[in-house]
Amino acid sequence: MRVTLVQPSIKVGRKEFYGVAPPLGLCYIAAVLEKEGHIVNIIDGMVEEGTHDEDGLRHIGMTVEGLASRISDSNPDIVGIGCAYSLMWDDVAKLSAILRCVMPDTLQVLGGSHPSSLPYDCLKNSDADCVVIGEGEETFLELVNSYSDPDFSQIQGLAFKDKASAVLNPPRPHIQDLDSIPFPARHLVHMEMYIRMGKAPGSQKNRRFTTMLTSRGCPNDCIFCSIKTVWGQRWRSRSPENVVREIEELVNKYRIKEIHFVDDNISLNKKRMARICDLIIERDLDISWTTPNGVSVATLSRDLLYRMKKSGCYQLAFGIESGNEHVLRRIIRKPLSLSGTRDVIRYARDAGIWTHGFFVIGLPGETDGMIIDTLDFARNSGLDSAFFSIATPFPGTELHNLLTKEGIRIDDFSRLRNMDSITGTGNFTQDEIVSIQRRLIRDFYKFRFCEEIKPNNILRRARNIRSISDLRFLTGKFSRLAGIW
Repeated sequence: MRVTLVQPSIKVGRKEFYGVAPPLGLCYIAAVLEKEGHIVNIIDGMVEEGTHDEDGLRHIGMTVEGLASRISDSNPDIVGIGCAYSLMWDDVAKLSAILRCVMPDTLQVLGGSHPSSLPYDCLKNSDADCVVIGEGEETFLELVNSYSDPDFSQIQGLAFKDKASAVLNPPRPHIQDLDSIPFPARHLVHMEMYIRMGKAPGSQKNRRFTTMLTSRGCPNDCIFCSIKTVWGQRWRSRSPENVVREIEELVNKYRIKEIHFVDDNISLNKKRMARICDLIIERDLDISWTTPNGVSVATLSRDLLYRMKKSGCYQLAFGIESGNEHVLRRIIRKPLSLSGTRDVIRYARDAGIWTHGFFVIGLPGETDGMIIDTLDFARNSGLDSAFFSIATPFPGTELHNLLTKEGIRIDDFSRLRNMDSITGTGNFTQDEIVSIQRRLIRDFYKFRFCEEIKPNNILRRARNIRSISDLRFLTGKFSRLAGIW
């Protein structure tokens, strides 16, 4: 079968951060399909045609019309459209409608976090034929293999249209042996194009960076997190040897100098994390690495942090979420020790690792005093940098479910972004939450500036600058800060 897999372009606000990297989910599916002899093409709408303004936002990549034309030119039997973020949905639905007009007989398949969370709505409001729910490799492969004589009702993990209604099949069990999945088919994308763009979702030291995924799932059940709709809550991991073989391939084949591990909980198993670090060191792999999606503070120790640093780790992002114990335990449902978090931040800084904190505000029941606790913790914990997101009711989250139960329906998915408030809370209006977010960012970085200009901190930063890439990382941090303001 001829299969074209598509990542649409994205629209972001003027001060919103975004990253451009190979679409790992599509690359994994492509690798599985190629192994079975299918002909696969990947089109990433985010890396072509530059940036233009549209509806007050920055449109990153190809127009919907241009993307549809490229897909049509590839002449596929099946087209798979990824929708990782809800804010992409309007363009995905528009793309689906255009494709149905120009390619009426081509099977359209949707996948990603948004369709996995809202399969009925996505089938109803698009021209797609079916939705792959959650982990995509096995479901998509079975769908493609059965294309000549399809019986959609027998495919686990699939939702599909049946005349005037939609049918949701039983879920597919998650893949347990992640080592059995081939490495992502990066040869199907233009790796050098991503490298030339040099646009990481977080800060970076080297332009020659790419992303990797070493585990799937997260046992936490945070109220605002939707990742469980794709990977589930049971944590599954690749072996350290398998992970490092992929690193070697990236270094040798693509001359990669930096890796961003996009796991949701890469260090949950401390022994595995330590072994990955040891193998990087033993095999003399000259790489830098970071964790832009965050790591769990509870999984880290002083010894492990020093080992991570020795293997190339230069920055860790911590999902702290709140500086108020009540918010953490009763609202977010994250059993995090704030005192233990301070210790880990100190250990990381002592090891020479930049520490970044993720926080969330605008949660149901959160008061102004609780938000002040979050700012106080961020300033006084020793973090080098921080970002304060607005709690966003993404489909598939408990936060979204709570609003639905209250009769609040979210139809404007384009506003589901971490620098906008779509509903407000019982204590704050939408505008007030956005204003509070701006104030927290401003106050935190004013505090950090006053700390950074102290002589002992200037000396500490200078000692950590050992290469041009170290200097690039620091200047990049300051330029991103200017972009926020």
